[in-house]
Amino acid sequence: MTDADLLLAVQWTARLSSTTFAAALLASTFAGRRSRTLDIGFLVAHTIHFSFVVRLALATGGKGMFPGGKDIADAGGWPAVFAIFAFFYLLAGITLRARQLGPRASPRMRVAGQLATAFIGFMFVRTYVPLMARSSWYALPAALVATAVVADLLGSKIRRLTCLALRARRE
Repeated sequence: MTDADLLLAVQWTARLSSTTFAAALLASTFAGRRSRTLDIGFLVAHTIHFSFVVRLALATGGKGMFPGGKDIADAGGWPAVFAIFAFFYLLAGITLRARQLGPRASPRMRVAGQLATAFIGFMFVRTYVPLMARSSWYALPAALVATAVVADLLGSKIRRLTCLALRARRE
């Protein structure tokens, strides 16, 4: 693969990952149950994304791979890259475990899951917003992820309002 092909793969796998993340959150919020398939799909998509990031970094020497065009060497080198990967999987693990436990999760685990979900969402939005200067199309994944995170954080309130609306419509 050429460097251009690898960059394209990095970009598309990031979009796939963010879309799958948002879909998992929205399915949970509006369907009232979590989707294990989407949760696993999100992890798989992001793992593929990370593999392309590593391939691109190896092919380019890590030039311009960090926000602001920083080289990997200027941002802490490979230890920083793998620390980011580890931090992502820690957050994703907390998020998925809290979602798996659902109402049985302890208050501490619920808060940790919400914080982890919000931070993953922040990382996606933080990536897309500066890219909107290049193309306004980047607003779509940014808005989708932001909406999904807010919906997830307000999930029980949204479900309660939906139930009340359905009940009122029947009466």
